[in-house]
Amino acid sequence: MTDREADRSFSLEGDVVLITGAVRGIGGAIVRRFVADGARVGFTYRPSEKNEGYAAELVAAVTDSDRVLGIPADATSVEQTEAAAAKLVEHFGKPIDVAIANAADTSKLPWDQIDYDVWDQMLEVNLKGPFILARAVIEGMRDQGYGKIITVGSVMANRGDPRSLHYVSSKGGILAFTRSLARAEGKNGIRVNCVIPGAIQIEKEAEAGSDAAKTLAWMQQVQCLMYRGQPDDITAAFHFLASHASDFITGQVLNVDGGWHHY
Repeated sequence: MTDREADRSFSLEGDVVLITGAVRGIGGAIVRRFVADGARVGFTYRPSEKNEGYAAELVAAVTDSDRVLGIPADATSVEQTEAAAAKLVEHFGKPIDVAIANAADTSKLPWDQIDYDVWDQMLEVNLKGPFILARAVIEGMRDQGYGKIITVGSVMANRGDPRSLHYVSSKGGILAFTRSLARAEGKNGIRVNCVIPGAIQIEKEAEAGSDAAKTLAWMQQVQCLMYRGQPDDITAAFHFLASHASDFITGQVLNVDGGWHHY
């Protein structure tokens, strides 16, 4: 057992964390929480003028801007993801301890209206993206004999959704990816787990004109808890899986959905 493995604290002090697709929503909330707890965090975002603005707002909102680095990088690009990982290591002067594959495509279409390019793009972001991230950080984690890789699933992978066959398929693949990678890398001290969010209320929902009251009424029929989940409701799960307190947990799926699904 290494000194790191002997530490079972919840602290992230000094850890270097890379999170993909994290300018807003759940990803942005994770960045803010991790920085507040002492982690040094790099987050990526798809290059665009709009995302540059979101990234600047996120950096301005954290408790210590010296602990956070926004990096434009498309999660589907091997070259850009590898460059982002290398930049983070150089910037903070140590290997990446935690990698969170948060970037995702969430489009909805009836399954027989999904053209092949849309199908390919969904799997490129949601399934190949985590694979690219894992490959970009794995050597550094192996070298230090320790690391945490956290993927992000979906409740829809458990129940199915006729409006999102491509999305559900990609998230179902994430569960298998997580379990297989945990088997492959456990001997190297690397833990791999998945967080499944429930119906977390994020900025895109309001921007899309969603009826918040109608959504809440529906969620109250399926959840045990009678309120909408917010991004800060789910960050604790990522914090736990990133910390040494969860060092004996790997290959697992953690639902954070207000009691929507039971296991």
